[in-house]
Amino acid sequence: MPDPALDHADRLRQSTVGIPACDDDPHVLSRALRALQAENLPVPPLVVDMSRREEVKRAVQSSALEVRYVPFRDSSGLSESRNRILELAETRFVLFIDADAVPAAGWARALATALDPARRVWLAGARIVPEWPVRPPPLFTSTVALELLGMLDLGPRPMEIPRVMGTSFAIDTESPGRPGFREDLGRRPGSLLSGEEVGLSLDVLAAGGRILYEPAATVRHFVRRERVSWRWMLRRAYSEGHETGLWPQRLEPFPRPLRWRDRVFQLAMGPAFRAGHIRAAGR
Repeated sequence: MPDPALDHADRLRQSTVGIPACDDDPHVLSRALRALQAENLPVPPLVVDMSRREEVKRAVQSSALEVRYVPFRDSSGLSESRNRILELAETRFVLFIDADAVPAAGWARALATALDPARRVWLAGARIVPEWPVRPPPLFTSTVALELLGMLDLGPRPMEIPRVMGTSFAIDTESPGRPGFREDLGRRPGSLLSGEEVGLSLDVLAAGGRILYEPAATVRHFVRRERVSWRWMLRRAYSEGHETGLWPQRLEPFPRPLRWRDRVFQLAMGPAFRAGHIRAAGR
């Protein structure tokens, strides 16, 4: 008899949707929960909430979807909240999605099915597209800028990738090694330093695993209004430079072409990026 954990038709029964939250827009979260309700998930989603306010809790309580809500106000940041989700999930597979992203129909099934232990696919990334609050500056829609904003759109075909994007991805918790997130990385109040999903991805690759991009698992990532500004983007480029200086090797680029707008954006962000990289090198 085949192992039901590896049966694609029954994969959702072995999956928990994990949502780390921190004072996110309750209207966006409500939309996400309605979208998940349409997925008929066998296992209730798990919301780990490090918010200081009550809006996220009220959005969960008002949802018609059964949700497992866990307050975590002592969390040091996103990585610790993600690790708490891994600790609390009672299934083999965990499907992460941020509280400011709304999944399209079929997201959960597609992302869960993309994991394939038999082929050592232990990590899978979603297709992430933007939802803008206002019209962005033209260069903000370049590929490189969108990736700094947490987007990942590599086209309509599945493919192997060097790492996932933190907005939405899935992990096989029974893969070799001990899946988890570095708690010195990850967003926290007052800091744009992320990279916790990069560390996870590098660990998966080092253990002999593969990472798959699954475009059928699509989410719309709502860009916060304050991020549609050059001031915010320069801070984010600085943090990205800082992150790249923390890894023991040069990160492999995503398999996508770069066009003239990407090059212009990279030139504009170059000084901030290099300053962050220099800071990391001086640690």
